[in-house]
Amino acid sequence: ARLVRHDGRAAASPTAGQKLEGIAGTPSSSIFRPFTILLNASLAPLGVRRVSKLVRTGFLDGQILYRVIPGFLVQFGVAADPTVHARWQRGEKRRLKDEPNRMPFRHGTLSFAGAGTDSRTSHLFVALAPNGVRLGRGTPHEATLGHVVSGMETWERVVANYQKSGYKDTGTLQGPLVQRGNAAAAAYPLLDRIRACHMEVAPRRRL
Repeated sequence: ARLVRHDGRAAASPTAGQKLEGIAGTPSSSIFRPFTILLNASLAPLGVRRVSKLVRTGFLDGQILYRVIPGFLVQFGVAADPTVHARWQRGEKRRLKDEPNRMPFRHGTLSFAGAGTDSRTSHLFVALAPNGVRLGRGTPHEATLGHVVSGMETWERVVANYQKSGYKDTGTLQGPLVQRGNAAAAAYPLLDRIRACHMEVAPRRRL
């Protein structure tokens, strides 16, 4: 899969991008499906810079998609290794200043999750229609970073797998995952996860 960064500048050269591989799959099935998210730093430069750094440092690799709400969102952003996660949460410098939402959410929008003003760190979600498109309206930490431009069916498969699993409210896993990493989800083997991601250069294009 490809998460491609686009900074919106007038320069003729393409901007740095990032590629996220194997988002839809579980260790038991070994099935991983690709997707592409085009990031736009002209919308949220601080947020896009943080996502790019998370990808480059391998923070997202192996992460569990622990919160799945059909028709609303798929959330992730807790490192597989709790010591790695802790490094991205400590200190005020890790908390990003809020940025205004400059583009309405739609099916496949990527945004930071948070808990109020200036609370963005590493927690992210992909919005899903119909209810997720109402996000980003007055909540300070919710701002469009980019959109899924290829492989939206990958995220829809994540939702379908979750519904088939019969799990209930796995959003409560966030705290245990922060403390213990992926080991905290041992009782939920059917949860999909991110396999790996990397940066990739991509040509300019309009979101």
